[in-house]
Amino acid sequence: MTKYNGIGFGETRFSNTGLKSQTPPKTPNNNKKGYEISVDYLTITASFGTGLGAMDLIHLVEGTLNEKFAYSPSLGSWDGKSYKGSSSDSLRGTRIYSNPPTELEPFGEIKFKIPGKALSAAANHEIRDMCIVMSELWSATCSRIDVAIDDYSKVLSLDDVKSAQDAGNFAYVETTGYYESGERGRKEKGRTITFGSRQSQSYLRVYDKNVQSAGEIDAIRYEVEFKDDKAQAIFQDWCAVDFSDDQASAKLLAGAALGAVRFCDRSTGERNLDRLTDLPWYKRLCDSVVTGYRLRVRKKETFLDDAIDWVQRAVVPTLAMIREYMGDEQFFQYIYDKTEEHTPFLSLIKREKIKQQQQHDREQQQHADSLRKYIVIGEDGSWCVT
Repeated sequence: MTKYNGIGFGETRFSNTGLKSQTPPKTPNNNKKGYEISVDYLTITASFGTGLGAMDLIHLVEGTLNEKFAYSPSLGSWDGKSYKGSSSDSLRGTRIYSNPPTELEPFGEIKFKIPGKALSAAANHEIRDMCIVMSELWSATCSRIDVAIDDYSKVLSLDDVKSAQDAGNFAYVETTGYYESGERGRKEKGRTITFGSRQSQSYLRVYDKNVQSAGEIDAIRYEVEFKDDKAQAIFQDWCAVDFSDDQASAKLLAGAALGAVRFCDRSTGERNLDRLTDLPWYKRLCDSVVTGYRLRVRKKETFLDDAIDWVQRAVVPTLAMIREYMGDEQFFQYIYDKTEEHTPFLSLIKREKIKQQQQHDREQQQHADSLRKYIVIGEDGSWCVT
């Protein structure tokens, strides 16, 4: 096993979710530097009985992640092997599956599948504290945990990773993959390099997050998905870290991620891994992450931007055609009538999204108004900040 700055690499390995359709960047965010470490997916299963029940657990998750669930235990079922159907709608995509208590079985079971969008609404220590409480009070276990390292300084190069893959200069996994994706007609392509298989307990992928996020995150992402026993081992170690020790928490996550695959020179044919030399870029990455990381903090989220973007791309061209056919007066009346019909049937979650988006817009406007107080515009049109 290789160690850098007290972090052990090589004992545990892991990775993340399936590929998205990657699109070219819009407005790159070049302000951040260094590395950001985050938990990007969690699957947690907990037991509940007549004391601390399912709703107490759900309220804990809602409060931590600023989530909102439309939950009904009757919608989830368990056939002895797997959960059938989801028992919730949520603000940020969290899914709940449940196996309620019965007369024969006094303890029920509830499973949370929490994606990165939901986890990004909380700071790292808030997520960890939630997991500690779930583990101690509800005997929670973890069957999947994804850890992501975002390299904003671009110390990590996709070309270096691909060269190591092509030369076979890696250890701990056998299966690899390489994918290019993007929109038809676009020159820019998203590249994703993978190590391990989706069926294994650890799976690493490295890709340009700037392309995948359409410019929201200008970083190279090193992302690992742990499942089953490996996920549970990391979950237990993570929950064992002291509540206030963010540095130890970050080192544990970084060590697990960077230890998923070891990149080393295997050109000599040496089979003993302890005698192999790590590739220079991999050693530099490990050293840099340890000294230059930060944990992801709570992110302000907009809820309707994606919906509006989708309408503009997929619906507006068709609406323009209908407007041309109907004429303005009949068309606008048609739009009003149809939306008026559906408004009473908006779900609680959709209404919550509207409420949160309105609150976000108010905060943005207040922030803009506060900045205007300090901007002085001269007669010639020039301006300065006082």
